[in-house]
Amino acid sequence: MTRLTKPVGQAVQNQPGDARYVQFLLNEWRALRGMEALAVDGIVGPLTNAAIRAFQQAETGLVDGQVDRDGPSIKKLEALHIATIVAHVNPIDPYSIHSGLPPVLGTLTPERMADHYLDELRKAQG
Repeated sequence: MTRLTKPVGQAVQNQPGDARYVQFLLNEWRALRGMEALAVDGIVGPLTNAAIRAFQQAETGLVDGQVDRDGPSIKKLEALHIATIVAHVNPIDPYSIHSGLPPVLGTLTPERMADHYLDELRKAQG
C-alpha cells in the first residue's frame, strides 16, 4: 500500500505532503548515522536530493534519485522507521503497544498496526 501520491525526488513534480513524509523518514535514517537533519519543509532541493541518493546507495542499491510510490526506497524507509519504533517501544500488554492513535479495527497484527501508524504519519504531513 502506497502512502505517496506522487514520486519524490529529482526530475519530478514533488507534492509538498509527499516530500515532507519522505524528509521525515530520511531524517530518522540520517540521525541514526550521525548526519545532519534535513528541513521538513516539503521542498525538494539539493540537500533532499542528495539525501535520497545517499539513502538509496546505502540501503537499496538502486540509485535513481527518486522515491517512487511503490518502489524499494519508500518500502525500505518505512520498514526502517517501524523497526526503530519497535526497538524503543514499551509494551503495555503482550498484544498491543500504546501509540496514541485511534484503535485499528479488525484482526490486530503487527503489520496492520504498522500500516495504520504509517497512514496516520503520512496524513500528519499534509
